[in-house]
Amino acid sequence: MHTFIRCIRSDFYKFRHTSMIWIHILIPLTTAILFIAYYSVSSWRAEAKISGYLEVIGVAFPLIIGLITGKAAEQEGQAGSYQTMLCFVKSRAAAYASKLVVLLLLGTLSIMIAIGVFAVGFQTMPGMMYIKAGGLLITGSIFLYILHLFVSLRYGRGSSIGLGIVESLISALALTGLGDGKWYYIPCAWNARLCDNLVFTWLNPSMALGYEEIHKCLIVAACATAAAFILSLFWFKSWGGRQSYE
Repeated sequence: MHTFIRCIRSDFYKFRHTSMIWIHILIPLTTAILFIAYYSVSSWRAEAKISGYLEVIGVAFPLIIGLITGKAAEQEGQAGSYQTMLCFVKSRAAAYASKLVVLLLLGTLSIMIAIGVFAVGFQTMPGMMYIKAGGLLITGSIFLYILHLFVSLRYGRGSSIGLGIVESLISALALTGLGDGKWYYIPCAWNARLCDNLVFTWLNPSMALGYEEIHKCLIVAACATAAAFILSLFWFKSWGGRQSYE
């Protein structure tokens, strides 16, 4: 545990001297303000505005995660071909887990800003529903962080960004009828569809459909995320680092 805490402190220190923290603050803040400004002159119904905002966040998140994890992995590579993570830490598991946890904490900060600022400026939906939306977005993103951290470390930043672009497109398609009955098994679709169903439960509190959809997705997400973390941890323990020419 002591090694893990030291690794977390080290990762935060590395990010403190880069644009990483500012990216996690300015992007969600700007997005929320722009949407509030647009919605103030838009004739959309309130529920459509809220649903649209949450869907945009859900669809954009895979790409953003691809960019962020790619940048984090690239920083490690530039610091010495990943040797800091692989050789200079007593526990590889602690080095990997701390990197993942720090990225998740920064992602949580971004979601809190994006949801919190929008909630203050657009108070049509109850505050508890915004809190639930933030919780679902965080929960639905963990698998993506694990996947993209693996891709970024193993194949590089470009591969992570490319995967993120594809995932965002799939996420947008999954919001249509193409995703019905299948989206629980498509990790990149979780965020957008979870928020969609959350708004549905707010508008239709007596109908069980929205709650059932959310519950089913969370079960699948929990199993998939646990499996992905265990597999990625075993992979990282035996990984020898990626050379520059890769």
